[in-house]
Amino acid sequence: MPTTNDNFKNKIDDGLNQGEQKIKVNHEDSSLVQFTKRALPNEKQLESFEEYVEEEAKEEEIDESLNEIYQDDKGRMVDVKRLDRRKKHGFLFWFLAMVFVFSFLAGGGYFAYYYYLQFNSDITAVDFKIESKNEVLTSEEFVYTLTYKNNSNIDAKNGRIEAIYPANFIFIDSTPAPTEKNSIWLLGEMGAQAGGEIKVKGKIIAPAETINVILANLTYMPVNFSSEFKKEASQTTYVKNTGVNFDFDYFSSSLVGEENDINLKFAASDVNFLNSFRVSLLPQENIVFIGDSKEKVASDTPFTQVRPGVWEVNQVTTEATVLPIKFKFNKKLTDKQTVAVVFEQSSGDKFYKFLEKNFDYEVMKSDLNLTLINNGSREDSGIDFGQTLNYSIVYKNKGETVMKDVVIMAVLESDWLDWSSLSDKQDGIDKANTISWSKDEIPALAELAKDQEDTIDFSIKVTSAGVIDPTKNYEVKSYAQFSVGNKGEIKDTLDNRSNTITNKIKSDLKLDEQVRYFSADNIPVGIGPNPPKSEEKTSFKVYWKLTNSLNELQALEVRVKLPTYASFEGRNQATVGTVYYDSGSGEVVWQIGRLPVTTYQANAEFSVGITPTASDRNKILIILPGSKTTGIDTTSNANLEYLTKAKTTKLEDDEIGSSDGIVQ
Repeated sequence: MPTTNDNFKNKIDDGLNQGEQKIKVNHEDSSLVQFTKRALPNEKQLESFEEYVEEEAKEEEIDESLNEIYQDDKGRMVDVKRLDRRKKHGFLFWFLAMVFVFSFLAGGGYFAYYYYLQFNSDITAVDFKIESKNEVLTSEEFVYTLTYKNNSNIDAKNGRIEAIYPANFIFIDSTPAPTEKNSIWLLGEMGAQAGGEIKVKGKIIAPAETINVILANLTYMPVNFSSEFKKEASQTTYVKNTGVNFDFDYFSSSLVGEENDINLKFAASDVNFLNSFRVSLLPQENIVFIGDSKEKVASDTPFTQVRPGVWEVNQVTTEATVLPIKFKFNKKLTDKQTVAVVFEQSSGDKFYKFLEKNFDYEVMKSDLNLTLINNGSREDSGIDFGQTLNYSIVYKNKGETVMKDVVIMAVLESDWLDWSSLSDKQDGIDKANTISWSKDEIPALAELAKDQEDTIDFSIKVTSAGVIDPTKNYEVKSYAQFSVGNKGEIKDTLDNRSNTITNKIKSDLKLDEQVRYFSADNIPVGIGPNPPKSEEKTSFKVYWKLTNSLNELQALEVRVKLPTYASFEGRNQATVGTVYYDSGSGEVVWQIGRLPVTTYQANAEFSVGITPTASDRNKILIILPGSKTTGIDTTSNANLEYLTKAKTTKLEDDEIGSSDGIVQ
């Protein structure tokens, strides 16, 4: 049988025989000389040679594959003529193997089961918490949410939750309903990984700015324990305010036997939950209430007097209501006495206090009744630098006998009075912040009959502001006192005094307003013709500068209403607050709010345009009719107001841009 090599050899010989010249191949005698004499192979011979090479490569690959099959792990050839048979494992081997595998699986299962139980079997792994609103108003309803969960894999029993509410908390209802006393819930079984929540609705009737804390505890017993476990939780609720604004007017001094009035003013805020409440003046042994429960009031009056010293308010609106509280001292216990008024709201048969106001009185017992009045009022009030204070001292003999040689003195304690401006028709003697009158100045004081009454009038000015010294007390404290029977030094006791009036000096708030076409640096800030022309727009720059150095201000703002021919042109900015245009009112508003004393000066600016009509020719037009500044002085509690003068097209504040201002 011919081999592959023989076949390829025959093909080569056939190819050579088909050439133009046959070549005789002598396999035995061939030499290099003979090989070089041969002709070059043709294309067919080359193709046959390439096929031969490829066949040789394939045979080598087959041999290598067979070698890999018949080689052992160490690369040695295996004798395929010899067959080695491996001995099979016996029953004992397989039995022991099964026992080992079973033991391994059982141990692993036990470990996994034990680990699962122990991984989450902490008997204290119980969550308990309370959630609610952080801030509420007095009498506002809200919800406490008590959440619990058994995070362990052990069941628990005898679950019980008890809540301890804030003192002023009013329980309304809960889901689920409580088991006992509106504060205890018996949970019973608490399964592994089980939980729940309790929602308690209620309200707190308490004073503003108070902190109210709810405490709660959860007790339970794991099924595999005989001991009880406990979890505690708490939540703080802050009462922000009452929702009702209260104000009180009263005189801090009182004469025994004279009627005293406390005028209680109240009005609801925008958000309010106190729609009714009780007002009580706490009784004392020397206080006599004026008026009784039989007193008739109008049917639409939002309050009624249920008994002496107690009133029920049954309606609270945003409009201010005044409740007068009248009483008198029938005797003097001490020089100074505190009168307390309590505000409460009822729930069921219990009242909860949400406000208590104390009023300090100087109680005087005297046969000569002195009343001091300043600028028509007995109340404390704010005053301005440079203001004139007009005083009146009303005196009356309330005793049973004639009073002789009476001396009356006015005491004005202040560093801010211009004594050179004192005006006194009775020519009293002024000395060391006092003015005194005797029978030499007022002959009627030589002898005052029973119930005789008269008045002493005088006036004095407050000094100008000058340089503010923050270490000084900017106020005027005034009162009158008397003596009987001599002209000597008057003994200073409460029994010979009048009421005291304290006038705090208001802050020195000022607004400087300028309308300019050129800035203070001579840079054009206006646009359009100046002076203005009819049917053409001219814009001007408005500069506002607020100064304040004495007291802190609140609710501060500046407003100006633009004329109908004027428009807000924007380009507004401010160092504090915001400048904007209120299209509804047609006003430019500078909203500032709080202005501390440390901010001595604040600035704002904006542009305003005017477009005169043909009928405005040959006229001077008003650009701004005058701005109004308002605010509240936090020290004197006075309402401040400052007005500026009108600004016209004459540009009174602009030296470069000023003209006759006549519209062309």
